[in-house]
Amino acid sequence: MMLLQALYQRSKSEHDGEALQISDCRGRRWLRWSELHELVERTATVLSNLGITSGNRVGVLAENCLEWILVDLACHWLHAVSVPLNTQLSPAQLAQQIDHAGVSLLFARDELLSLITGDTRIPTVVLDCEAETGGIYGEQVIGSLKALQSRAAGIAGPREVPEPAPGRVASIVYTSGTTGDAKGVMLTEDNLLFNAEMALQRYQFDPTTVQFNFLPFFHAFGRTCDLYVWLLGGHRLSLASNRHQAVHEVATVSPTHINGVPYFFEKLVAECMRTGDAESVLGQALNQVNSGGAALSQESFAYLQSRGIAVLEGYGLTETSPVATLTGRDDIRSGSVGRALDQTEIKLDSEGEVLIKGRHVCAGYYRDEQATNERICDGWLKTGDLGRMDQQQFLYLTGRKKELIVTAQGQNIWPRPIEECLELHPGIEQAVVFGDQQKYLVAILVPDWEYFAGQVDISGTPDCWQDSPNVERWYMQLVSEQLQNRASYEQVKRIALLSQPLTAAHQQLTVKGTLRRSMIKEQFADVLDRLYAG
Repeated sequence: MMLLQALYQRSKSEHDGEALQISDCRGRRWLRWSELHELVERTATVLSNLGITSGNRVGVLAENCLEWILVDLACHWLHAVSVPLNTQLSPAQLAQQIDHAGVSLLFARDELLSLITGDTRIPTVVLDCEAETGGIYGEQVIGSLKALQSRAAGIAGPREVPEPAPGRVASIVYTSGTTGDAKGVMLTEDNLLFNAEMALQRYQFDPTTVQFNFLPFFHAFGRTCDLYVWLLGGHRLSLASNRHQAVHEVATVSPTHINGVPYFFEKLVAECMRTGDAESVLGQALNQVNSGGAALSQESFAYLQSRGIAVLEGYGLTETSPVATLTGRDDIRSGSVGRALDQTEIKLDSEGEVLIKGRHVCAGYYRDEQATNERICDGWLKTGDLGRMDQQQFLYLTGRKKELIVTAQGQNIWPRPIEECLELHPGIEQAVVFGDQQKYLVAILVPDWEYFAGQVDISGTPDCWQDSPNVERWYMQLVSEQLQNRASYEQVKRIALLSQPLTAAHQQLTVKGTLRRSMIKEQFADVLDRLYAG
């Protein structure tokens, strides 16, 4: 069933049923299925009146909100191509993606308009205020979505839900991977629909399910597994008022299911341990979570399971829409990211790289035939991830193909487990380990400077402390303690401290927060040279 067909049928069969909980000037409130369908149809009329037709690219720059959903579904209605934009990118990165995708119309939240550079002169609709044409934002702003919807209310627009077009490119989602410039992943209508159907099947949701969403829709995980799964499932979805406050809103919403990343669940567990009252943190109904993006700590896994909360772990990439593997309630296995979704094939090549084939594998990279041919061969996607599979076909990830460090002594070392071990200490915010073709490992650390200042009697600022030999010795002792249980060849011999975090804006992280090692190595070449000098 198509997403829009599912919405239409809900609007008829469950006219007054609660569909979507949002936060706005009226507080937290539920939208009915009929109200939601009417708003989507009206928003499609707005886009049509603004000249959007099949194949046009429409950008959306916003955190999760009702308007994000309306614009996205309106693009489906008109067979336009949605281009979700990461709100954490720099103006230069946003400009590059908008230009590369050929976006002809942009929808943006008021507070994010400053990220749109003066050189990016495309018509822009403000999502959350009564913006006047032009005004303080310049001539590119043509008004607010609310005002345009009001005008569209009495105008005949696209009334019929369109027929399916499985092969059409429905969205271009930018992902930079761990190296190189951002690439536009082309996801078809069938990619997205199939992946949502298979994820819903593995989740085993029913009409009583209440999903809590904080994962950003501009990432494939939140968009497919929260937004599209909800539309197909017909249960209830509650949006966090602010993803940074989501941990504190769980108990109020009292959901039955949450999709998230390990950091979120680890914060929830830590809060449960701090208060000694899990119900005041998790609510009364939570019975299932789905953790993805990285490995969930064994402690958090065990705590949630002990409370009767099924912990589903999964794996995928933007290129797989994104889910490729997922555990189910009946086959949970700690440390594994689950088995392949139905109608999905997974195999390992001779080097242990995970290869994926299925209807959810993307159509390639927009305007980049070379990258497409390098990553997708005969329908098989080369993930760049290494793994192993047990006899029951459960997948276990072991590292990244391009992350392997081979020391001068011939030792093979995966840096990420060492970095994770260092980052477990509250005094270390970020760690990057190097050592390829070298005699020993070194690390660039971003300390939690507030923690440091609370532990020692010292004056100054991070800009001063990062170059202090005494501070470096203090952190070197901390590193030695953290790695005391690692092998001798996994010990970090020298470190460098940074005063500011590594960020996506400086091209040191991907939009998902993954380290871009080659870029970090290039930017801090002089630091690494100093660490290895002598």
